[in-house]
Amino acid sequence: MILEPVFLESRQDNATITTDGVATAIPAAMGEGGGRIPMLEQKSVVRRLTPLECERLQGFPDGWTDIGDWVDSKGKKHKGDSDAPRYTALGNSIALPFWRWMAKRMCAYFEKPTMASLFDGIGGFPLVYMEAGCEPIWASEIEEFPIAVTKLRFGED
Repeated sequence: MILEPVFLESRQDNATITTDGVATAIPAAMGEGGGRIPMLEQKSVVRRLTPLECERLQGFPDGWTDIGDWVDSKGKKHKGDSDAPRYTALGNSIALPFWRWMAKRMCAYFEKPTMASLFDGIGGFPLVYMEAGCEPIWASEIEEFPIAVTKLRFGED
């Protein structure tokens, strides 16, 4: 079965479905209710992609952004039942397959490679570089949900 990507253009009073056959990157705005929302059309039924499907499209392990309840840097508690921060974080992230390929080639040239990640997001670069044998030494991020994802996946240090 072939699933055809469709994108629902959000507008105030109507929606237009385009089926040009070209899939774009997962947009960050979709978690905030605006912009292009990734959808699938299957047997004339259009549905929104799940966060799990978006993780798989970006090349992340299943459940990477499913962190449950979390606390931000100011101590505010957030319920983990909303998909909006997951969609936003995935839309702001990188697609890992290419970077896995690139990291393996780059790390092969160094004896004990290390890396740092500026604007780290949900830890895509540290993940692929660790898989390639490189040691991440620090990461920097300003958005609260991606920080919580990275802390859960890589620890507090």
